[in-house]
Amino acid sequence: MVAFFPVETQVCPSGWSEYKPAKGYLIKGTEDAGLIGVSVGDPVQDTTAPTHRHGIKTVLPLRRISVNLFGGPEQRVTNTSVEVSGLSSDSNGGLSYVQYLMCEESIPQAGEPSLSIFLPRNSVQWFSGRTCPTGWETYKPLVNGGGRTILPLPRDAQASAAGAVVNGNDQHTHGLSFNDKENAQKINLTTVKEDKTYFANPFKTTNLASGFVPAFSDTSAQGVRSDIEAKNGNVLVPYTYLRPCVKTSKTVNIAELPPGMGSFTKGYACPTGLNSVTSAAGRFPLGLPPQLAGKPKPLSGTTFGADPLTSESNPQHLHSADIPVTLNNWGADQKPIIGPWRYVGLSPGSSKAVGDTEFNTMTFPYVQLKFCRVPG
Repeated sequence: MVAFFPVETQVCPSGWSEYKPAKGYLIKGTEDAGLIGVSVGDPVQDTTAPTHRHGIKTVLPLRRISVNLFGGPEQRVTNTSVEVSGLSSDSNGGLSYVQYLMCEESIPQAGEPSLSIFLPRNSVQWFSGRTCPTGWETYKPLVNGGGRTILPLPRDAQASAAGAVVNGNDQHTHGLSFNDKENAQKINLTTVKEDKTYFANPFKTTNLASGFVPAFSDTSAQGVRSDIEAKNGNVLVPYTYLRPCVKTSKTVNIAELPPGMGSFTKGYACPTGLNSVTSAAGRFPLGLPPQLAGKPKPLSGTTFGADPLTSESNPQHLHSADIPVTLNNWGADQKPIIGPWRYVGLSPGSSKAVGDTEFNTMTFPYVQLKFCRVPG
């Protein structure tokens, strides 16, 4: 049995040892014995929610309008384009976390049962063995759909929401809407206006040129982990595989279980003899992250990230953009009444694409279950 210990401790109880493959990782369910203990992605650092960003690369159509005020009725429209290439701001995706010491039970001696036999019926727990122990069976909601993690039942959940499944994917893109007046989430590109003065005309400005950016839509690149220099940057929320089992037998003896040990249950309330862990409600639990050189030891029970999730929620988020753009000197020739053809256009130089992406979600697939612990 592998269990979270939702208490302020850094040491596993006697007969247990820290389960190191889970340090800095969520737990994801699997029935594949070959995946048990396999970690995917780079671990979360102490009290630091994993963040991500998106590449933004597109070619915007531009339209330049040149008006010759005193040189005749000519008006010329020139179509061109400009490349926008850069990165969005960072986001934690609206996910909330809590870090706990995670311990693995020592292999029982011959003839001795696993401590899991003493948990109440309908308990759900993680295991590192090749099969579920006697009196337990695979908890299918945590292995179906490619595997899911457990989210401690949010505070606002009704009784019918215990065991609810929420599907999702941490990988995602965002819609990009450029210069769309009808869209609140848009990115605006500003152009530089240049007025040319014709030497023979007494008026200061003879020709005017303006830039127009038509509304344009595109899509960002997939997200990339940004809080660290990740080796596997396309995994936005790291996880370790374990086997999820649910207890079917009725044998129970809470007194035999180590104080502070956490356990999940299919029910809406904790079984008799176990206490609710309210501080974890709506937060994804992960194993206590590794200690970094020169940093203090991570503390079990620390919460971080966004606000706790509400029941069966799939939080939305967006990213801001502030990307430098270089405009070329583009324009048109105009013939005034006096003198040769004149060039009028927009000044070359620096501009920016500034605004927000459209909203999207990046929920790690989960099953929401009540989280309880042994008193003490």
